Amino acid sequence: MKKIFIFFSITVLLSLFLVGCFPKPEEPTKLEDGYYLYFSNSEEGFKFDLIPDWKFSQQNDGTYKLEIAGSDLIDNVPAPTNDEKVWWWKVVQITGDSSIAYGGFEKFDPSVPIDPNVVKNMDKVIFYFDPSADTTTDHKTIAGVMGDNTKDASPIYFAGIPTGWDFVEMTEGSYTTEKSTKTIFGPGNPLEFKIGLGVNNWDNGPFIFSENHYYGTGGNTLAFTSGNYTMGARIKFDPHFSKLIVEPLDEIKSISEVVNDIDVNGTHDASSIGIVNYKYSTYVFIQDETKGIEIYKPANIANLNIGDLVYVEGSVSHFINSINNVYKYNLNDTASVTVLKSNVEIIPVDISGVEIADNWDYYGKLVKFEGVCKNIDDGYNNATFESNGATIVVKNYTTTEFSTDITYNITGVVMYNYDQLKVVPRDENDIAAPGQIIIDGDLSDWTDYATKTVLDEATDDSKWGSDNDVNWIGVANDDKYLYIGAKYKASSNGFIIYFSVDGATGGATNMNFGGWPRVIQTQDGTPIHFFIASWEHGDPQLWVVEGAATKTDISGKMAQKVNVDPVMEVKIKLSDLGLAKGNKIKFVGTIVGGDGSSSPDTIPNNPYPENWDWNVPLTIINMVEYTIQ
Repeated sequence: MKKIFIFFSITVLLSLFLVGCFPKPEEPTKLEDGYYLYFSNSEEGFKFDLIPDWKFSQQNDGTYKLEIAGSDLIDNVPAPTNDEKVWWWKVVQITGDSSIAYGGFEKFDPSVPIDPNVVKNMDKVIFYFDPSADTTTDHKTIAGVMGDNTKDASPIYFAGIPTGWDFVEMTEGSYTTEKSTKTIFGPGNPLEFKIGLGVNNWDNGPFIFSENHYYGTGGNTLAFTSGNYTMGARIKFDPHFSKLIVEPLDEIKSISEVVNDIDVNGTHDASSIGIVNYKYSTYVFIQDETKGIEIYKPANIANLNIGDLVYVEGSVSHFINSINNVYKYNLNDTASVTVLKSNVEIIPVDISGVEIADNWDYYGKLVKFEGVCKNIDDGYNNATFESNGATIVVKNYTTTEFSTDITYNITGVVMYNYDQLKVVPRDENDIAAPGQIIIDGDLSDWTDYATKTVLDEATDDSKWGSDNDVNWIGVANDDKYLYIGAKYKASSNGFIIYFSVDGATGGATNMNFGGWPRVIQTQDGTPIHFFIASWEHGDPQLWVVEGAATKTDISGKMAQKVNVDPVMEVKIKLSDLGLAKGNKIKFVGTIVGGDGSSSPDTIPNNPYPENWDWNVPLTIINMVEYTIQ
């Protein structure tokens, strides 16, 4: 949610009365320059008066510190009346004739919650503030809260995925996860975590921490950026500075490292992690950022799908012939392939102009290229292409029939076949002639596509800033599919494209119900019949709106999809949406917050009501019409 930067008038501060055990002056007292502690204890916010004695002292390291007895807080801060039953503390900076509040004043801003029931058990509470730690945003960093006796006064709990959401009490602020396939995390499978202070009930626990800030309602993610995955982690939490440190226990070898070990050691037991990019009846291929490898006859192959992130254990070897080595896992019933996450996007590597016949750097990886067909079939399903001077052979197991001297855009996995490395498309969707749209996260092919409607607008017109802005949407179709593309940014927020089908029954004009409830509505006569939604740039979902109280997730009917910051593309059969040639649809793209929120930016633009806020309903008046051709 957008962070709020609030300026106070010094004249208002001077008129504030003292509360509790501090005597109230007969006349307003001018506050010295400096940082002061401030509380909000209700949904309305300002229900507390500044206390001059609660002024932060600067430390040798440049940070600021304020120590207050727990009993003083109980005596001087009114009991909270907000839904969370907590105090939210902020910092007010007094400078001459002006003042600034740091920390935000909205429910979901990075303010700091304090539970009075916890404070009752504490001798003292120490507040920390670092005005230099976050100079790029408007809220600065409130570095920590709670006293030196926090652990004695209140236990600390850890809850996380892949370990599961059950709370585990941390011993002296530290917790070591179990070393198993359940605790593997890294790129594409980050550790999602929450820290609970004082409670072990998730629903009632307001003390949730991210790495540097307190959050009252959110989850957080952490992954190592080195590219490797880790099995198990040691998690340490310092409540004084709300600082979370995650140390990996055992790093898992990359596929490239496993392959190099095969060259040195021959057949041996190994493990690694990769994304399934190809599936056949007896084998799958997986890849990571470094390389690809074949998994031969895994016991659970029937349950594996393209886009699955998997952890693999088994015997690794290479098949030796007179020309090359082929790398694979030889798996049997005792070996394991564990799915860690599904629907992971794979961006193909562009090999246009690259000779790959004996280039093993590309083996097992998803690639794409543009080339002119020179030989449609040699009798063994091999088609030859010329790509910027390079010759690339395609093993064509699909139903597509090539034509000579025609340029194609082809995606596939590089495999060794008979005498050389070849590109193997997975199905006909991996092959496109000129003028066709490829679902690959690249919008350049929309330029020459004839049947389309494209909207383009500014990247800085969102009420929540450029990190939450939609500026491009395209809708197109061919005889079989509807194509939808978008270019947007969403940080801790979501993105939804709403569609209305002219003359169709069902639908709803108010979207604040069921899946993806948002206070977004359309005018009478323009009900929403289906929509595509994604949180940040996660896996796109497809929902149909049957009526004013029913939405159904039909994401499985999306033929293809990709969503990698900042581009989303999806492909859906027209028949699965009940669409045919001549149908008219209307659409609008929206950045959205969480459940019950509104939209800060739409494409096309829509008028906003006076005093609009994150949860104020937005009525969509402007949508763009497109005719299926």
